[in-house]
Amino acid sequence: MASYRCEIDTSAGPACEGLLDGGMMLLVRVRLFDGPGVVDDLTGEPAAGEDVYSDLRPDQARKLASRLLECAGQAEQITERSRWWRR
Repeated sequence: MASYRCEIDTSAGPACEGLLDGGMMLLVRVRLFDGPGVVDDLTGEPAAGEDVYSDLRPDQARKLASRLLECAGQAEQITERSRWWRR
């Protein structure tokens, strides 16, 4: 099994969390999975990793989305700098 999943998908629900006032809060489902053509790092065979799911409260999902955007920007900057250094 690969040590990571290379694809991510999200959806609202289906999980809910009960609230103190008796209402329900719909959670954000995050799914991590291997896309087509991904190869297992250890065996060299096609990856057969199981999908990984996590249900987040909306505020947690917003924080995760914000952090993902920040880290993506940093990764792009570092990548561009390393390309420039190699020239």
